Amino acid sequence: MLVALSGGPDSTALLLGLARIAPEFGLSVDAAHLHHGLRGADADTDLDHVRALCARAGVALRAARWNTRRRMQARGLTGQNGLRVLRREFLRAAARRAGARAVATGHTADDQLETLIMRLARGASLAGLGGMRERRGGWIKPLLEVTRAEIEADLTRAGIAWREDRSNADPRYLRNRIRRDAIPALLRAVAPGVPERTSRARLARKFAFDLENEVR
Repeated sequence: MLVALSGGPDSTALLLGLARIAPEFGLSVDAAHLHHGLRGADADTDLDHVRALCARAGVALRAARWNTRRRMQARGLTGQNGLRVLRREFLRAAARRAGARAVATGHTADDQLETLIMRLARGASLAGLGGMRERRGGWIKPLLEVTRAEIEADLTRAGIAWREDRSNADPRYLRNRIRRDAIPALLRAVAPGVPERTSRARLARKFAFDLENEVR
């Protein structure tokens, strides 16, 4: 099993959870981290953090430092989608080197909710509104029914630190605007008077639960 490890709360929890259950299920767990070469000292600190995390967890880390801006220019890739293409290629290559049969990513119920709203806003068809699945080929998402708030609370209780990517708050990106503006407005409309943290968790989990049952 190869874990895509950014150092954020979701991938940190995923790595530590899989490492803990690995002996019970006869799993071998490696991690992979891509330094995108875009965020300077912050990205360097992320890499140092995941190295230390993997060392404490006894997990082998496969890390690389790429000039992703130059790679995207050479291939005509742009924006967040271009970076996503490069990350998936890096993870596929890392999985082959590790002999991994699956790549695990830390997508949560909140990511599922944001993805569905983004697709709806872009005019996706009914098929396109199907959301992310827990497994597609060799890619798995074990945390799709867990909320981001729950993960952060668990890590805090356990005294486990994580890294925050400041680009996740950049309003230039659609997903960030959906997370920061659209979802709070939706929650105020459908659940007035309910604390946002509570209503967001309920809505995110409902989407994750309904989609999983639909897939089954």
